[in-house]
Amino acid sequence: MQSTKSTLFTAQLNLPFYCIQFAPESYNESSFQDYGIAQPNHLQRAVGKRKAEYLAGRICAQHCLAQLGYSDFTVHSGEDRAPIWPPTVRASITHTRGIAAATATTDKAIKGVGIDIERDMAEKQERELQRQLLHPQEYDLFARLGKHHHNPLTLIFSAKESIYKALYSTVQCFFGFDAVKLIDFNDHQLQFTVMTPLHQSIQPGTSLTVYYQCVEGLVLTECEYRGK
Repeated sequence: MQSTKSTLFTAQLNLPFYCIQFAPESYNESSFQDYGIAQPNHLQRAVGKRKAEYLAGRICAQHCLAQLGYSDFTVHSGEDRAPIWPPTVRASITHTRGIAAATATTDKAIKGVGIDIERDMAEKQERELQRQLLHPQEYDLFARLGKHHHNPLTLIFSAKESIYKALYSTVQCFFGFDAVKLIDFNDHQLQFTVMTPLHQSIQPGTSLTVYYQCVEGLVLTECEYRGK
């Protein structure tokens, strides 16, 4: 599979990340071996596109872990398909059509991290998905966000995906988009507050910061959960 380090995004997120662009159509059955990454059993019957996306994410993860001294660690998946990281590492993987990214940290203060990348939704999707993605009390600030970003729902969606990933290792269960609400934003950060009890340490009023970049029809977001 053909892949190259991406230079689309500059280092404006809070944590270091590694991003590649890849060609899913160039994937073949030797691609995993070419990169020295084991293909998991659950992908044996998957289509080439799905295998390419998984491999691209693991390539990014492999690079991030190597930077932290884990050059020989293999990132397997748990029963819930979430990546299994070294005990001292908090990390996250994301991919969308033809692009993937990962971030990792050994900062002991960070309990979970989430990264997400999305391609801009079409205008019709931006209109039709608002009820599914926004908290009922979020609409006024969402309208303000729309004056600064031409695809505000894509940005909100990506941010909430990053929040979900950052909190999942603590919460250990699914929660919906209305569990958090946007309360403020600037050119590089979105501020959210938790609206429903998610865990004994994540109660309503818990504040979360999401760092973001928007470039060439893509949105990249990152969230860290530092706990108490």
